Amino acid sequence: MAADSIRTASSSPPPRHRGPTHEFSHEASSSCAAGAQPVPCDSRAVEDVLDIDSPWVAAAEAGSRLDGAAVAESEADQNEIQINQERQEGELMALEAIYAGDLVQFESKGGLRYFQICIRYDLHDGAQVCARLSSATEYTKHGGCADDDTEQHDAAPDEFSYTCNFEYLPPLILTCLLPKSYPSKEPPNFTITAKWMDGPDVSQLCGMLDTIWAELPGQEVVYQWVEWIRNYSLSNLWFDGKIFLGQDNQRHNGDPRAISRSLPLESVVPSMLSYSSKKRYQAFLEDLHMCMICLNQTKGSNFIKLPCQHLYCVKCMETLCRLHVKEGTLFQLVCPDTKCNASLPHYLLKRLLSKEEFERWDRLALEKALDSMADVVYCPKCVVGCVEDEDNNAECPKCSFTFCGFCKELWHPGKQCLTPEQKLQRRKGSGRMTERQVAQELANIRELYKDVRVCPKCRIAIAKSEGCNKMVCGNCGQFFCFRCGKGIRGYDHFTNCRLFEPHDITDFEREMDELQFGNQMRNQLKPVGAMVRCPRCRSMTFKDDEKYIFCVACGASTCTMCKRTIESRRMQQGHWGSSECY
Repeated sequence: MAADSIRTASSSPPPRHRGPTHEFSHEASSSCAAGAQPVPCDSRAVEDVLDIDSPWVAAAEAGSRLDGAAVAESEADQNEIQINQERQEGELMALEAIYAGDLVQFESKGGLRYFQICIRYDLHDGAQVCARLSSATEYTKHGGCADDDTEQHDAAPDEFSYTCNFEYLPPLILTCLLPKSYPSKEPPNFTITAKWMDGPDVSQLCGMLDTIWAELPGQEVVYQWVEWIRNYSLSNLWFDGKIFLGQDNQRHNGDPRAISRSLPLESVVPSMLSYSSKKRYQAFLEDLHMCMICLNQTKGSNFIKLPCQHLYCVKCMETLCRLHVKEGTLFQLVCPDTKCNASLPHYLLKRLLSKEEFERWDRLALEKALDSMADVVYCPKCVVGCVEDEDNNAECPKCSFTFCGFCKELWHPGKQCLTPEQKLQRRKGSGRMTERQVAQELANIRELYKDVRVCPKCRIAIAKSEGCNKMVCGNCGQFFCFRCGKGIRGYDHFTNCRLFEPHDITDFEREMDELQFGNQMRNQLKPVGAMVRCPRCRSMTFKDDEKYIFCVACGASTCTMCKRTIESRRMQQGHWGSSECY
């Protein structure tokens, strides 16, 4: 599709573009299928995606086959030539309006109009391609890859059948050279380029175009040709929705206007897979998608497709990743879908985070990985990670300090580690602390460790300030019971353990007593017989009951304690002052 590539055809001058057109080139395609990119690529990669039709065009080969037709052009009546020129001009204008960027008009060849049309197949349900390869070993060696959409079937001993589903097929290129006597007498000179089809199939398409001209002599037929190829050529060549590609050892001497597959199927099939994958990614970039976080709808170029195939816009994912990196909750850097727990890969985080944020993520990830290793301890002097041996002794690689992994004191082989109380008594005996300071330090230690538990997964110490006994580790996200220290999933565990401690229940009851006392005081300010506002519709109504207010305007009964609407008189019995009312 690049304009420069057409200049490689010695017989074809540079193209003269009219309107939005594709540029064709002769670059070789990749031989392995490429998956959908998780994030928008850089400018060069996007240019490659938009240039994926290039390997299937073969503009130079088509131009060389039409050179003979340009030389053999016969003389015709000037008046007839003038009329044909006007009809050709009108037909080209119509084709440009219909096919837009799929049409490329070149400079004239021997004074004749010369153009190409890229024909893409509309595959609503995909297509199934069955290729008979020489051997499975050769296919794998040439870069073939069998995935979930592919099947292998038994065939002859020296060959096997390979079936693959395609969402997009490579294009078919119709190259036309309009003679001076077209459309009054002669049809257009043409070639059909299908670099993935077998020769007999492409020759059959050429014969069908001749049949269409024979049925419409003297008329402009290029539009009818293109539409027939697009809508009916596949069903005319193959049946039951399957496309069959033959063996490579069959040479075909067919129609010279047919430019068919020249490479072995072991190379062509991976190229077709790569083309289908890139077209699928290109369609993803152009289609509209809805972000399930912000519920905004925008183009796929503003989206990220995670490895788990969930889609979210770039802004939401950037905000999410930066927030968790800032808070240090790396375990929450997963797919935002509630039913998915797939981790975000590092290459995606590198694109979404700034350089400083990514460095912080990298540092925190390393620290959390070291903290989760049971044999890693930190030097008490320079805080460098060290690996302890089977006797729980470690040597710092930075300062060479040898210490005990348990108490972080100097290595003491054969002796028990000192408790915090023993350490304080030693400091007291050395005169560095008074008895009062020792007592205060012991009280601080007991208070500090009173509400501390160790995470059963990553062994991080976690303190509880208030609330229930269901805890979540901020380092690894593990849920555990604060009372027994076991890892849990939900609240089923608390059928045996207490969810709340007794002092927590006492605090709750005290708050409820205060709430009840405040409501009673407010009720005394509006005694029975007073006019009060309905809590529901705010209309003034007569208060005829101490516990419930019946509003004539809206017909609702409201509890004076909790301000809830009571639907029936049966529900009023036992509601006022109950736990539900609180």
